[in-house]
Amino acid sequence: MAEILAPQWDGSWIWCAEETPARNAFVRFRRTFSYDGGPATLHITADSRYTLWVNGEYLGQGPVRGWPSHWHYDTYDLTPHLTPGENVIAVEVNHYGESTFQYLHQPAGLLAHLALAEENIITDADWRAAPDPAIISAAPRISVQEAFEEQFDARRADAWTLPGYDDANWQPAVALRPADDGVHQDLAPRGIPLLTLEPILPQRIVSAETVQSIPYRFTLYVKPYLAPDDFSSNANAAHAYLATQIWSPVDTEVRVLAPHKTPYSFDGTSFKVNGKPVEQETARLQHGWNSLVMSIASGYHLAEFVVCVDGPPGLRFCAAGDAGGSPWAVVGPFAMPDEMQQVIRDTIFGDTAVIAAPHSAEATTEAGAAFWEAGVTPPVVGAPYFQPISAEHLPATDVFLQAYTDRVAGAAVRLTEPEGLLSGADWTTIYPPEDGKDVRVLLDFGREVVGFHAFEVNARAGTVLDWHNFEFIQPDGRYNFAEGMNNSFRYVCREGRQAYQSFVRRGFRYSYLILRNLTGPVQLRDVRLIFNTYPQMRRGAFACSDARLEQIWEIGAHTLRCSAEDTYVDTPVYEQTHWVGDARNEALVDIVANGDPRLWFRCLEQAGQSLERSPLVESHVPSGWQNVIPAWSFLWMRSCREYLLFTGDVKGARLLLDDMERNVAGVKAHLNAQGLFDIRAWNLFDWAPMDIPNFGVVTHQNCLAVQALRDGAELAEWLERPELAADWRTTADQLAAAINAHLWNDARMAYTDCLRDGKHSEVYSQQTQTAALISGVATGAREARCREIIEHPPAGFVLAGSPFFEFFLLEAYQDEGRTQELVSTIRRDWGWMVEMGATSFWEMWSGAEGAGEGRLTRSHCHGWSAAPTYFLSAYVLGVHPGGPGFRPVVVEPHPADLTWCRGVVPTPRGDVEVQWENPTEGEFALRIRAPEGTKLDIRLPRPGQVSLNGQVTTPGRHTA
Repeated sequence: MAEILAPQWDGSWIWCAEETPARNAFVRFRRTFSYDGGPATLHITADSRYTLWVNGEYLGQGPVRGWPSHWHYDTYDLTPHLTPGENVIAVEVNHYGESTFQYLHQPAGLLAHLALAEENIITDADWRAAPDPAIISAAPRISVQEAFEEQFDARRADAWTLPGYDDANWQPAVALRPADDGVHQDLAPRGIPLLTLEPILPQRIVSAETVQSIPYRFTLYVKPYLAPDDFSSNANAAHAYLATQIWSPVDTEVRVLAPHKTPYSFDGTSFKVNGKPVEQETARLQHGWNSLVMSIASGYHLAEFVVCVDGPPGLRFCAAGDAGGSPWAVVGPFAMPDEMQQVIRDTIFGDTAVIAAPHSAEATTEAGAAFWEAGVTPPVVGAPYFQPISAEHLPATDVFLQAYTDRVAGAAVRLTEPEGLLSGADWTTIYPPEDGKDVRVLLDFGREVVGFHAFEVNARAGTVLDWHNFEFIQPDGRYNFAEGMNNSFRYVCREGRQAYQSFVRRGFRYSYLILRNLTGPVQLRDVRLIFNTYPQMRRGAFACSDARLEQIWEIGAHTLRCSAEDTYVDTPVYEQTHWVGDARNEALVDIVANGDPRLWFRCLEQAGQSLERSPLVESHVPSGWQNVIPAWSFLWMRSCREYLLFTGDVKGARLLLDDMERNVAGVKAHLNAQGLFDIRAWNLFDWAPMDIPNFGVVTHQNCLAVQALRDGAELAEWLERPELAADWRTTADQLAAAINAHLWNDARMAYTDCLRDGKHSEVYSQQTQTAALISGVATGAREARCREIIEHPPAGFVLAGSPFFEFFLLEAYQDEGRTQELVSTIRRDWGWMVEMGATSFWEMWSGAEGAGEGRLTRSHCHGWSAAPTYFLSAYVLGVHPGGPGFRPVVVEPHPADLTWCRGVVPTPRGDVEVQWENPTEGEFALRIRAPEGTKLDIRLPRPGQVSLNGQVTTPGRHTA
């Protein structure tokens, strides 16, 4: 294949001439051109996201996430998709208008360059552009981490992606700025493959029932009324309230609900009706106008709130009462007391929190307190701080909210050929219930999936298909819905037969299909999920005498697959965010399961680029929330070393070493007079009740800094930078000495979790002792004591709260050669998830003690939890690198109580296949097949026989 040359980018960033919404704008672009044959290469990028069709054929989406100063473009070979004569490129661009945890707000636009044999087609006024009337912009945010809930009205759509479409009423595109615009800098190829497009059918129909919705539902986006000039994803904090007036035709009782996004308690501190606190969700309305006031005097990541009122027909909502206008208003923001501001900044929100300032002199702290004390709306109507919420910030539809609060109605559901929903070929017909209720069908896709919904439907115009996704049904029957996010979308049918593929990727196992506004039968077929992840090579394999361990390895590999897209992400559901610490563990799983290092390097490089705005590598990148978790910064340093160890990519590692120097400078800048690492940051290590204040000296962070410095020193040595290695080792040794001098408690014989006011915290944890052990900070008697605590934590010590932390526990077992403990821990803790029905591994296991007595976890697919896949391949099977680039390949089985094991581990020179037998009687037998020229270091756990590429050999160093 001929080399694809980088584009010259002679064109401009373009947009449409018509006005578009400030948030969640969708613009359609078309460019027709004549094609006479020859190669055709399209380079394309956009802000924020694009979807591409050529001659009506869907080709893909992009660009990959990136910092504005390090933007990316995608390249497509259009040659197979073109025909002689007229062709058309069609692009839908979605501009978010505000930041997410994957995107930083910047100007909208499309930039493209099509290289043909005889001409170059660039983005200019020859393109046609128009807003997309079919996609609803005034939609709720999915979450602060992700963008907007998808809502598509096919009645307003047309065949604009096809050749021959008449776009005469579209205006020429408008050139916004040159390609080298000073915002989207350093335009570079995506560097990784396009994601997969694999159709997955549902496996079974769980249920079919009728439902009825709560009548009054509101979603309120209030950030423009609190901090109108802030487009980041940094936390908001405000001394403010939401207010409405409810007209009731009778005296009645209602329920007030705030079921998700920002949860509220009903202890009288969140809601008031007619000045009285709302407790246990119930309140009395009197005939006429009533005041409902909701406190939002707090800090929150997403200034979007939901409120439902479950009451009789005939209620009307208007913030100004008889004066008319918007149903809701923001009252405030008022001046925030200094002590409240300090509380906000002392949480994980930190100094980046955006504190809403009053917009008028009358909005004093006292005025806000007086309003809440009274709890009634009419006195403040018309005040300078009374801000009616406009329609663009009050979405008419919130699919998740409606679906989440639907109640089973009990009427029978009539449907024919239900297997059509599973076969992908036959039509299933669903008939309207006689009582006019909605129909809800629950589909099970068999295991965790992530991608795009797709389906074909034949229905009457106005029929609504709502999709409400979630991950898990517990053994006790509890449905684990995705509270806190809108894992949902809506499709409104036009008349007749039609097909649709969603724009937004979603992760789930279960999907509710809810049919609303049924005026006639609905036919459905080819309901599927387009599985959309980083392509998995699956060069790695693992099998052994314990079927449960085999199952755990496979589930871990699938967990990783669902958590790999244009970066590693924490979860395919809740966040889809590149958390840097998660990515370190995920990369190790990926490299043994698949052997493709490109995504690993992309993540390391992107994390290092965060040093352009922060003293330490940030916790998640690129993100509109500027945040540091020091442990994640240190895991990034370790991962840079591991990258060279597993890949041998010296060129890439040298680039990473430059960023590591900047990160170490940040570490040194935060050493206090005692020589301890002391920073104001989010000091997370595990979802457990450790004592980890967001400022000051935290022990596990200090220990992980030592480990990162020592790993970094080894990387510097490999890259022939001895001066760096010496300096970093000296810093690590000095820090380790300071930890031992100030953070060890003789009375408890353990390392305290942190210092508070210069004194040892009363909290001691398994996590802190593990960090001290694996970092080498604990030596001698202290090392032995840490080992004892890890294996048998004393009463009162904080215990492991997540599979993520247990990665480091397994690492400690590996370092000490405690194979049986490692295997037994995997069987016990990951095996418990399998017993509970896991098809991917969970974020945490808060329900492990007393299964079924609560929700078992939040996220049911978290890449950070796939540790066993790595340890079973690299340690139990026993194939790991003995030096940079697997030179040599160490083959060192650790059988524990297994009687046999076989598997494959990818290396830069090719796959290494290993099989061993560990009989209770007789010699250990090891067989290896490795690519020619591979240097090996073969180590047996006990005397036995060795075969290399069919030839009998001995333990020791060999070349295949």
